[in-house]
Amino acid sequence: MAKTGGLGDVSGSLPKELARLGHDVTVFMPYYRQAREYFAAQGIEPEPVIPTTWIGWAAWTADVTFLRTVLPGSDVPLILVANDYYFDREQIYTSLDPIDAVQRYAVFCRAVIAGCEILGIQPDVLHAHDWHTALLPVYLHSGLQASTSFRSTRSVYTIHNLAYQGVAGSAAFNVLGLHSRYWSSDGLEHFGQVNLMKGGIIFADQVTTVSPNYAREVQTPAHGAGLDGVLRAVAYKFTGILNGIDIEEWDPASDPHLPSHYEAYDLRGKAAIKKALAGDAELKYDSKTPLIGVVSRLVEQKGFQLLLPILGKLLKAGAQAVILGSGDRAYEEGFMQVAEHHPETCRVWLGFDNALAHLMYGGCDLLLMPSMYEPCGLNQMYSLRYGTLPVVRLTGGLADTVIPYDGTNEELANGFGFTAPSSEELYFATWIGMLSYKEAKLWKKLQRNGMAADFSWARSARHYEEVYARAVT
Repeated sequence: MAKTGGLGDVSGSLPKELARLGHDVTVFMPYYRQAREYFAAQGIEPEPVIPTTWIGWAAWTADVTFLRTVLPGSDVPLILVANDYYFDREQIYTSLDPIDAVQRYAVFCRAVIAGCEILGIQPDVLHAHDWHTALLPVYLHSGLQASTSFRSTRSVYTIHNLAYQGVAGSAAFNVLGLHSRYWSSDGLEHFGQVNLMKGGIIFADQVTTVSPNYAREVQTPAHGAGLDGVLRAVAYKFTGILNGIDIEEWDPASDPHLPSHYEAYDLRGKAAIKKALAGDAELKYDSKTPLIGVVSRLVEQKGFQLLLPILGKLLKAGAQAVILGSGDRAYEEGFMQVAEHHPETCRVWLGFDNALAHLMYGGCDLLLMPSMYEPCGLNQMYSLRYGTLPVVRLTGGLADTVIPYDGTNEELANGFGFTAPSSEELYFATWIGMLSYKEAKLWKKLQRNGMAADFSWARSARHYEEVYARAVT
């Protein structure tokens, strides 16, 4: 519909699971150009529920239109906030001017408040995500509870990626319509700048992030991106909850993108998928040769500066590799050069193709994720569900989901891992994976361990229920 990463996955999936658990859920989101295009392609025309309305705060006003539809594949109400100037743009988030970025989401947050008041929505919990809606807990704290709609409302704030905090110069504070007391070191001021995420963390009743290990990491100077002290100060209300995946979309027993299907205790169909993938990649199929996959943005955060120097060495050691992704030109060109030098064992596709991604999760034997940091990570969950064993750097959510095989723990292990951000450690962990692939009985055991894990949103939703309960009590 309109997403760029984990935030979109959570916003699209968690409300559905909460509704299945019996909660009354309404989702607000900006009516981005990408959402317009999605609904147009589906033949859906969201209906205006309120005529164009002027919303005002401090010295600012903006006109918005509220439209109603439902989250795709559910009955969960979705209220779209339309304002062409702020949201009908080529990029979902990108703004060249930081003050413009702050103003866009100040408008959205004020529209959410106005929409609840006009539509008679009285939330028990207001759940805000990332810097874009970090102002909602702040506005709630600043006096909204005098409003009938928010008299008993409490707030939960979720950090999806601490690296993106909604920072702008001090002049941006004038856009927010907040009392000057919020311009302080225990408010939104952070080293002389406005920091929206800091405000969300401080003023929310409960704060979460997308994996338990990431919650621990971001409280350290090495991973806290300047907010580690703030997060340590609110540790009493800070919880890590692992994201989930859509287990109906990502199911090797029924995936329409696969030429054959399989389950944990009948893996025979996986070989046919590997053969089909090798054919698409113009590689020679060999059941005894481990096929390594990468499905990712090709950027430094994902650790490809570790993989690029050793990929040729892995191919010479007896592996094949297929890579799907796009990102920094240096990595795109680097991987293309490796493929040109090893045309019989390596194929690179630049860009993204959803059907091909599914085929790769089903057909590869190993999936590489050497991330520098990874708040949660979803690709390792997809690969585990498909019996494709991940090789990961043990950081963030990767450490919460992948149990590395160490030669003695085959009853529990479901992949391979390394700790230090070095090419040598990545090579060694992948080499262990390649050796383990040669042991058929061991390999099937590791595959079944991974496929048995519960990464459903139902599991995550139950943990969020606990957080909501703490917020309101």
